[in-house]
Amino acid sequence: MEIFEEKQFFKQWWVIMLALAIIVIVIGTAYYASEDSPEETTVTTSVISLLITIPIVFTLLFIRLDTRIDDKGISTYFRPLGFTRKTFAWDEISECYIRSYSPLKEYGGWGLRTLGMRSKAYNVAGNVGIQIVTNEGKKFLIGTQQPENAQNTINFYHKKNQA
Repeated sequence: MEIFEEKQFFKQWWVIMLALAIIVIVIGTAYYASEDSPEETTVTTSVISLLITIPIVFTLLFIRLDTRIDDKGISTYFRPLGFTRKTFAWDEISECYIRSYSPLKEYGGWGLRTLGMRSKAYNVAGNVGIQIVTNEGKKFLIGTQQPENAQNTINFYHKKNQA
């Protein structure tokens, strides 16, 4: 059985800077907002700020794009965001291939991207992806850093299921 699995993390410098900026802004704002307040108000504000900030920062730093191609089809999602889970069975796919694309021009950047109802993309970095076209004509692009391995697995299963 042929299986392709890939896990991609946001490693760009701007993601780390965004996480640090969120920490500084939220905690700084909470500090200055409660500077002249009673101590219990300051503690409460600080705890609420941390409870809001920590999940956001951890999500930004540890989110990853998981992709799997196997005999059932292609599945992907941004872990730990369960609502992003997508699965395409081979019999739902009319076309599937690797292609180069322009993340900024075609999708407006990286991450969860939607262009209307007919075209979506999940990408983390780079400009190469797995293009899926469903039988209904909907397009879904999954960014990949291992295009050759992905193409080999697609070739193994997609041609077999079209016969």
